[in-house]
Amino acid sequence: MTTLLIADDENAFLDFMVRLLQKDHQLLVARSWNEVLEKFEANLWRLNATILDVNMPGLSVDPFTMIEKLLKSNPTVPMIIISGQDIVLRHEFLKMGVFQYHGKPLDMMDLKLTIKSALNYNRALRKLENYERVERDQTKYYQKLLGLDFYELREKIVSQDTSTKASILIRAEEGGRPGMIAEIISEEIDQKLFFRKVCHESLKNILPYNLQNGDTLFLEGLENLGKEEILYLTNVITELETGSNGTVGRQPNFRFIASISQLNENHIEQNQELKHLLDLIARVELRVEPLRLRKHELRGVISSVFEKKKKERFAKTVEISEDLMELLIEYNWPLNIEEVELVVESLLMTCQESLILPKHLHQLDFSDMENSKCPTLDDMVDEHIKKALRITMGNKSRAAKMLGITPKTLYARIRN
Repeated sequence: MTTLLIADDENAFLDFMVRLLQKDHQLLVARSWNEVLEKFEANLWRLNATILDVNMPGLSVDPFTMIEKLLKSNPTVPMIIISGQDIVLRHEFLKMGVFQYHGKPLDMMDLKLTIKSALNYNRALRKLENYERVERDQTKYYQKLLGLDFYELREKIVSQDTSTKASILIRAEEGGRPGMIAEIISEEIDQKLFFRKVCHESLKNILPYNLQNGDTLFLEGLENLGKEEILYLTNVITELETGSNGTVGRQPNFRFIASISQLNENHIEQNQELKHLLDLIARVELRVEPLRLRKHELRGVISSVFEKKKKERFAKTVEISEDLMELLIEYNWPLNIEEVELVVESLLMTCQESLILPKHLHQLDFSDMENSKCPTLDDMVDEHIKKALRITMGNKSRAAKMLGITPKTLYARIRN
C-alpha cells in the first residue's frame, strides 16, 4: 500500500482528507512544520507522495526555503501543495519542482487525479533509480573481473575526441568480455543506441544505413574480416575521421569500437590490410589481460563471481573453503571469465553443504570420471564439454550455446 504524508493545521480539513484517502493509502498526519520535518525524515524511503499546506505553525524560514529543503531530501517523492494563498504563488512553487498546486476550496476529482498521477510518477522514478543502481553495480562487477579503471579509460577517450568520436581498439582473448567493455563505454560515455555485430556479417548492410550521429558500433573479432570487408571498413573510418575535403564526411559521426584477439599477433603482422586498419583505429587502445596472467587478482575476481552467483541462486549461507580457493587461484583458466562463472555456478548448483570444499569438484564429473578422487579443473571442464556433446548428439554449436561459450572456444578446447 502506498504511503502519503498529509499536513494541514485546520483539523476539520485534515479529518476530511483522512476519511477521503485512508481506504486506499497508508497515511501519516502532521499539523505543523515541526511534525512535517520529523515524519518526512523518519519515513523518507517509505513515502510515495506528500500533500502539504504552506501556512502552518513552526515555520522558522520562508516557505520556499522549507519546500526546497524537502524536495532535495528525496527527489523521488512528489509534493502536492494545497493552500488558500494567492494563486500567483502557484507558478513559483511549480518552478521549484512541486508536482502540483491546488487552491482552496478544493475540487475533489482534480485532487484524486493529481494524487494518482503523483504516485505513477513516484513509481517511475523509483524504477529508474533502481535500474541506475543495478547498472552501477554491474559496472563495478565487471570492472573487478576485467581489471580495468573505467574512470581512467573515460578520461583517455574524452581527451582523444575532437570533432569526431575517437575509435577504440580492445585487445582481449576469448573470454575477455570485449563486448561488455564496449557496452559499458557506450553507456558511460555516449549514452546512445548501441549496435553489436560480429565480423562475419556483411558490413555493407550495417554501414551507413543503420547508424545515426552519436550511435555506437561494436565489431567483435576484427581478425575474422575478409580482405574486401577490411578495405571497406578502412574507407569508412578514413572518411569518418577526415572527410574527402578535410571535413566530416558522409558517414554519420558514430563511435566505433572493435575487438581483436591477443592471440593473433603473427596473423596481424602477415596481414598488411588488417595492420593498416588497426593502426588507423588504435589511437585509444585497451588491453584486457587474461586471468592466468593476473594471479594476484584472482582471489578478488573469484570472490566477486561467487557473491554475484550466490545472489542469483539465493544461496546466502554458502562459502568457499580456503583450500578450494587456493586450488581455483592456481588453475590456468583457459576459458577466462566465462569458465570462472561456469565453475562457480556449477558448484553452487551441485553442492548441498554450507562450505564448498575441493572434494565437491568431483560432483561436476557426472559420475563417470576415473583415475582421481579429486579431479583437476581441466578434467572437470573436459567432462563438462563431453556431457554437453552427448546431450546435443555431437552438435558443437548447440553444445557451445549450452555451455555459455563461443563455438570457436569449444573447437579450440576439443583440439587441445
